[in-house]
Amino acid sequence: MNFRPATALSVLLAASASALTLGSPEGLTLSGPVTLTGARLLPGGVAVCLGARLAVLSAAGALERSIPTGADCAGLSVSPDGTLALTTTLAGAQGAGAVNVWRLADGQRAGQFSVPNLTGAGFSGGRSLLIGSAGGTESLDLGGGTRRPLNSQGVTYLNTSPDGTYAVVGTGRRVQLIDARTAAPVSGYNCDEPCAVGAVGFSADGRSAAVQVGRQLVALRSNYPSTVVERDAAPVAGLPLRDGTVLTLKGEPGAGELQRRDLLTGRREKSLTVPGGAVQPTQVTADNQILSLTAGGLSLGTAEQPVTRRIDLPARATGGGTDPATGRPVALLGGTLSVDGRVAARQVWAVQTMNRATWLLAADGTGGLSLAQLDAGKVRTVAPVGTATHLSVNHWGNAAATWNDDRLSVVSQKTGKVTATLNVPGQLGGAHVTLAPDFSRAFILPAKGDGFVAVLASGKRFPLPLAPGRRAADLQISGKGVLAVTAPDGTTDLYQPGNRVPYATLSAAPPAQTLSPARFSPDSTLLAVPTWNERGWRVDLVNVASGRVDARTPALADPPSFITWAADGRAVTLGAGRLDRLESVTVFPLND
Repeated sequence: MNFRPATALSVLLAASASALTLGSPEGLTLSGPVTLTGARLLPGGVAVCLGARLAVLSAAGALERSIPTGADCAGLSVSPDGTLALTTTLAGAQGAGAVNVWRLADGQRAGQFSVPNLTGAGFSGGRSLLIGSAGGTESLDLGGGTRRPLNSQGVTYLNTSPDGTYAVVGTGRRVQLIDARTAAPVSGYNCDEPCAVGAVGFSADGRSAAVQVGRQLVALRSNYPSTVVERDAAPVAGLPLRDGTVLTLKGEPGAGELQRRDLLTGRREKSLTVPGGAVQPTQVTADNQILSLTAGGLSLGTAEQPVTRRIDLPARATGGGTDPATGRPVALLGGTLSVDGRVAARQVWAVQTMNRATWLLAADGTGGLSLAQLDAGKVRTVAPVGTATHLSVNHWGNAAATWNDDRLSVVSQKTGKVTATLNVPGQLGGAHVTLAPDFSRAFILPAKGDGFVAVLASGKRFPLPLAPGRRAADLQISGKGVLAVTAPDGTTDLYQPGNRVPYATLSAAPPAQTLSPARFSPDSTLLAVPTWNERGWRVDLVNVASGRVDARTPALADPPSFITWAADGRAVTLGAGRLDRLESVTVFPLND
């Protein structure tokens, strides 16, 4: 974490000489849907894109290398010899996407290229790339960095075959199989409306491709007309096999049945029941090995037996905390709350631990939501919340705020009663709300417009106590009244009570929907701040008195979805795994 001067008594760019260190961490892996955006077979293993990480796994599923990609992968391609991998970040608000090439042997970046309006990229040879964008297709030689236009017709989708010989591109109302080296079309299919290209599966030699186009599964074959394999297909692609059939998932995902259909006629040749849930075939090799995607990871198999080995991958927690009675990690995943990996409650909307209390916003069994607390793995209802959909807990954990678009209510832990309400029509939807430790005030940051402080007893409003010109994307307040205010650019200012001039400014990670806000320790002496650099995400533990970093975690695989302190301040739990592990949640003990 870096610092910049805030006053004449500025904080120096250095970690303090504190003896605080992090002990040996404990990881927890959760099963469930994974953030998997690409997978390719390697000699003796698999390369997968897991969010903003390129992972190299052994055939048994052990993590051999983990490479931070800097942003979530939009696509993955591997060179035919298995030595290089390509990841893409598609064009965002600024109109430019990125193509990154990585050496799999050591994880180093071998090339990075900016492409306006990028729509896809992949290997077209051992050291050459095919790139698609709104401006057309082009080839790129990795040896010299030379880029050569191939076709000026813009493409909306591009995916190359694993052997680099062919590619599928979408061009408005047409989807085509093209030669990856020349961009010459070799087969095509005309859509009645703009082609909505979904997943694509290539044959082992790349000469055939099964393409999901809307609700149709279309087969493209080099130098042959296209055929429709299935007219009401599930939203997943098929995989052409060397016997002239297409292996595809039957019906909606979850059915657990694969079918083999004739490539030309679409006639069903065979049905296969897959134990353990549905799989999506994604790659087939020359020796008939098949790689498939599953709900919780990957599977390896053959055309006759599609699943002979499963590789489980870590699911990303969307929220979490700790169980006050045991100190064990609590994680929220797809609406299911687990304690130390075991299900504790379902239909949970939000969870937050502060100090010695863990609060939940959960279904009440009658179609509504209730405010509840967790203790020793048991959920205890505190109060109904009506139409509230958001939750925020104060520093001491003895009060919680719930709100919807128009109305905020504060509930006391001691009595279970509503102590205050605040009507703010139209300003609370998507807002960040932080309760003061004594829950007399609420710091409200609307999705649009300036933030303000509301006195709950009177409803009076005051501007946020910030330095002139500073804006807030998130705000936290410690038990001693210190404010940690994170700006839209990611910098976090620290303010002493009653002072509008920050005494330290921390350079951290820009706020994001999946990123936890900074969190004060129970005794208010430390601030856990998420941040990112090219080596990955991490959390820095900042000494609140001095503004210096006392300790920092090793690199994390993902932005931490939550940060929670143990009630005694002797451990911090993060909603992320270490970069070099396959984990979902990590607990770091603190040593003096």
